[in-house]
Amino acid sequence: MTILAIDTSTQWCSVALVNPQGGSGQPQSPLSSGDLVRHENLGPESSQHALDWVEALLEEAQLNFRDLTGIAVGIGPGAFTGIRIGVGIGQGMAFAADLPCLPIVCLDAVALEGIYQLKLKENDHLIVATDARMSEVYWARYVVQANGLPERQDDVYLSAPKDIDIPTTPFALVGNAVTAYPEDMLVISQKAMAIDETAVPHARSIAQLGLDALEKGLQVSAAELQPIYVRDKVAQTIAERELEKSNQEKS
Repeated sequence: MTILAIDTSTQWCSVALVNPQGGSGQPQSPLSSGDLVRHENLGPESSQHALDWVEALLEEAQLNFRDLTGIAVGIGPGAFTGIRIGVGIGQGMAFAADLPCLPIVCLDAVALEGIYQLKLKENDHLIVATDARMSEVYWARYVVQANGLPERQDDVYLSAPKDIDIPTTPFALVGNAVTAYPEDMLVISQKAMAIDETAVPHARSIAQLGLDALEKGLQVSAAELQPIYVRDKVAQTIAERELEKSNQEKS
């Protein structure tokens, strides 16, 4: 079982070939002794390198894309053009080889990176908050599961940094919103038990979440692999949250 993972949602281009069994089925493949990963900050044009990197890693592993088990792709939120390129690469390979696609929300991958870096344990809580530009942040709430993976508690939200819901229970804060909006994030930063402001979507985490999704039967076809556009539903999200608060006040 070998998963190709791609994330081009930020200025980091991230690609990985991951085999949880420790081997690719081909004795000479480097995958038999470890995963293959490329993850670099290449600036605004980072996504333009993704296809070349995919081809290079497959060549290094002595694999054809038809040897893959599935393709895990970061579907956003993030940089619109970059996400479209990553999804397009995944779709093209999946169509050609009839492979399942594993759509991964990028904030979920950031959460997993934070879990790794902060060494969080089962039942620990965390908030992921990343810069969405225009003085806004994408954010979501998570709990660490027994298997070490993050479980998102509800939707991915888009709001001003000051509108992030601060938990009453201890929590870690993960993502670059802390450095992007230090003043607006000051209150939540002071209340966090730990902070990782360096975490970004990484292909190794995209792959790990993809393997978990595959085990749960959450794969989709190439045609069904689509980016998510949080901005398109922000009005609905705000209305939903206001309705929820109103219902709680009435009860």
